[in-house]
Amino acid sequence: MSNDQGSGWIVAALVVAACYVSLPETLVYHQARLLRRPVEASRAVLEAEVERAADAYGLSRKVLKALVRVESAYNPKAVSTVGARGISQVMPFNAKRCNLDNDHLFDPTYNIRCGAQILREELDRVGNLKDALAVYNCGKIKCAEGQQYAKKVLALSAVY
Repeated sequence: MSNDQGSGWIVAALVVAACYVSLPETLVYHQARLLRRPVEASRAVLEAEVERAADAYGLSRKVLKALVRVESAYNPKAVSTVGARGISQVMPFNAKRCNLDNDHLFDPTYNIRCGAQILREELDRVGNLKDALAVYNCGKIKCAEGQQYAKKVLALSAVY
């Protein structure tokens, strides 16, 4: 290899390194996701993903942030005792509603968007946010646990 080729590789490596230093964190996160490389998303990236999903599905950013906080405390690896997975705690059977397979439920971006889609569908179906949140939580409106969950999410959303 000639000296010119060797220095070319060094310059290329420095350019790539500079991109990782100066690129916004969300860009680095999505690049790693697309390349299917392991990536840990910071709280700031997760909150940005929640905001994008809320906007995409016409939901309140505050409500979706509160839902994620109550569901998983922003833990993309969360698994509930009943099998709900990821940051929005999507049940595996509900992944199909979002055209996802179960492997995607631990990807925060897919999971948040699926959770937002499900909440939007339930809101459109039942007509009010409190009942939609109850259905999101337990699958039906007349569920004491779901109604308590809805109150908790709505109270927390008022704080955001």
